[in-house]
Amino acid sequence: MYAMPALRLTARQTGELNACWNNVIRRLFGFNKWESVSAMLLGLGRLNINHLIMLRRVKFYRHLLHSCGVFLCDVFSMFFLDNFKSDCILRTMFLSKSDAINSVWQAIENYVTV
Repeated sequence: MYAMPALRLTARQTGELNACWNNVIRRLFGFNKWESVSAMLLGLGRLNINHLIMLRRVKFYRHLLHSCGVFLCDVFSMFFLDNFKSDCILRTMFLSKSDAINSVWQAIENYVTV
């Protein structure tokens, strides 16, 4: 999971990773294959793969923005400008760290309750 912010996975690849993660939870807690584990993960304070990737990207982008040299900040700024509209995680750059992390947890709560 440490290199996830640097990778661009397709929706299919992310879905396959999420299915593997869900199967691990099912096996640990005795769920059947047709039962959803989303509420169980939220109750345990854990995230599914999609939201784990979101959280890692939030932390990685914030780290790049706040602790980089001039050249790296310029490169990140260009990436930011090119991808701002298509990447919802980049929109959290203007929030405080706790608000950015809370937005990921809010997204998982909305995902589970819908």
